[in-house]
Parts: sequence; structure tokens; C-alpha cells
Amino acid sequence: MIGRNRVVITGLGVLAANGIGKDAFWRTLLAGESGIGPITQFETTDFKSRIAGEVSNFVPENFMNGRVKARRLSRNVQLGAKAALLAVEDSGLNPEDLRRAEPLPIIIGISLGGFDHIENQILRVSKLGPNKLVPHAVEGCIHLAAASLIGAILNVETELCTISNSCVGGLDSIARGAQIIREGKADICICGATEAPIVPSAMAGFCAAGMVSTNNDNPKLASRPFDISRDGGVLAEGSGIVVLESLDHAMSRNKAPYAEVLGYGTSRDLNVGISGNGLKMSMRKALANSSLMPREIDAIFAHGPSDQILDVSESILITDCFGDHAYRIPVTSIKGVTGNPLAAGGAHQTIACSLSMKANCIPPTANHKFPDPDCLLDYVPDSPRHLCVDKVLINSHGSGAMNSSLIIGSAS
Repeated sequence: MIGRNRVVITGLGVLAANGIGKDAFWRTLLAGESGIGPITQFETTDFKSRIAGEVSNFVPENFMNGRVKARRLSRNVQLGAKAALLAVEDSGLNPEDLRRAEPLPIIIGISLGGFDHIENQILRVSKLGPNKLVPHAVEGCIHLAAASLIGAILNVETELCTISNSCVGGLDSIARGAQIIREGKADICICGATEAPIVPSAMAGFCAAGMVSTNNDNPKLASRPFDISRDGGVLAEGSGIVVLESLDHAMSRNKAPYAEVLGYGTSRDLNVGISGNGLKMSMRKALANSSLMPREIDAIFAHGPSDQILDVSESILITDCFGDHAYRIPVTSIKGVTGNPLAAGGAHQTIACSLSMKANCIPPTANHKFPDPDCLLDYVPDSPRHLCVDKVLINSHGSGAMNSSLIIGSAS
């Protein structure tokens, strides 16, 4: 990324099916403990897929302190606000630090956004008529709602941006924040993504498209990235927020960063599916943007959604991009544990990658037991891999044939 400032990650906030907070998230990733289970948010009797990755034990009223009524907010907004508070707390930034950063950039990625709120209001109109719509109906479902609430809770002047780029929105938001800091336009930026797509209409759509697993009897084993027995991904909710700072700013307050943002690339598939080359192009652009050679990448955090086509496609394109080195790179997917939380997936991967660099350990690809013969890479099966993790590439693919790749490196 061209610019004068180095950009580092100093705070991590995460809510996922496998845990709330970085410690629970990391512990379950290392153990391969899936957070996927039966859907509890609505009746699923007539659905082909009745499982998802839900965030358990989340009570938004516990952190909003009456400032905003939780029931007026879509669930993705609630999740995003909590993740942002966790990230700021983890960064050690105090209210005065945030005020000095005004206007503080807040950049949030989404895919479906406030789908639950929209669906509820449509049902209300259908049942009760147009005169019974509540006043907050529109405000509660706008795409900017998550970023706006984060600014309100932090109580500082902000610059808000929402990136609605389907599942790549999480990586895109982090890349956008890094560029702002690199260009000297800000010292601090709050970035990430938040999603809550577990609603009847969204689930029905994913079922109709054949994109989700129907392994309802064994939900914890349903998401099986790169495994021959996979029958689809698992829809999930969650939020991942990171605090970005210029390295100079972090050093001025003696904050040790988790990692440094090195480069980014994005590209649309020319042909959707296994023949598409957009992901190969995004990886190559990220390498060039980081001034790195393929052999300098120590690990890849793959998109790996447990999809029958996309897993093969990603494996092939990694091989095309990295050549013989591809067979020596550990490639892991965390979606066996988290499910697929759409735009939040890339943010979750970035958080997992940052923790990997601190621990010098790569989490395993959960449920990867029987390798697909068309997926020939090292997918870190069974147990964590302990090795020096210095530079890592993160992949994300989204509906609309979008692809993004981010490279982060050790900040030591």
C-alpha cells in the first residue's frame, strides 16, 4: 500500500458462533470446537437446512445502558456495537485518545445488513396494515446503522462509511481503513464487519440456491472445508471489529500491536465458479501491493466455506498463484468452527490471523477428515500447527463474483 505511515492492528473485538471475545474465539479455534447448532431464532420445521452458527448468550441490553433501545435495532447492529466496544477496550484507547482522533473514521462492511429488521417490518405491514409501521422502521434497517451506533456509543465525532460488498466487505473495510491511515488522514480507525442473516427469508434463499448443508443431525460436523464429504456451507452470524493505528501512534502510547497490514488486492471473477480467476488476481495484487514474493507467505487463511465448488476453485487458484510453493504453505479455514458469517467472515479471519501471529500457531481446519482429491493442499487437519508466522494471506469471496485478499505481517 503506497503511503508514508505503517499501519498496525492494536485491538480485536469478536462475536462469533464459537465464542464472544478474543479469548473464547481463539481457544475454540485451536480446539476445533464448532459453534454450529440447531437454529433457535425461528421455527425451521419446513426448511431443508435447520442449522446455523448463532451467537449464544448475547444480551445487548447489558452494554447499551439504556442509551438506545435494543429492540429498535437490527441484530447485526447490536453485534457490531458490542464488537467495537471489545476492540476499543482491547486496544487500550481511552476516551481522551478517541477525542484527539476526531473525526474518528468508522468503516463497517456488510452483506445483507439489517435483514431481520426489514423482514419484521414487512410482516408487520402485511398483518396490520401500513398505518401500524413503527417510527423507527426506516432508521433501524439502513446500512449505515451499525457504524452510526458505534459512533454514538463511543460519543466522539466520527466519519462513517459502510461497505456493502457482499462477503468481501470485512476485508475491504480493513483495507480502506489502512489506506486512510497510510495516507496520513487519520491515526486511528475502527474497521470490520457485522452480519445477522439467520432469518427465515435469507435461510430460504440460501436453501433454494443449494448453498447450505442439510446435515441437520450432526450440526457441529456440517461445515467441512475441503473435505470430500462436505455438502455445503453453514450460514452464521457474528461481528469482527479491529482497531487500526499508525505504528508511530501505537508506539507513542507503548501499545504492542498484534500485526501490521501490508497489502491488499481485489478483483471480480470473469467467469463465476471453478473457471473464475478473480481470486488469483486478488492474491497477485495483494502480493504486489505488499512488495512480496509468493515464497515469503507463511500461511493462508482461506475463504474455504465448505462449498462443493468454491473449495475446489480456491485450491486450484492458490496453486496457480503460488506454484510449487502452494504445496508447502499451511492453508486453513476457520469456517468449520464459525460457519459462514458473510461479510464478518473476512474480519473473523483477520482476527484469527492476528492471534496466530502472537501465538506462532495456525488453527486447524475443523472437520477436515477425508481430503477431497481435487483439493491437494496442506489444510492443517486435526490439530494446530506450531510454526513461525510472519506473513499471512487472507482470502474472501462473495456473491456477485467478488474476491479480496489481504496480507498482514508480524509487527515485531
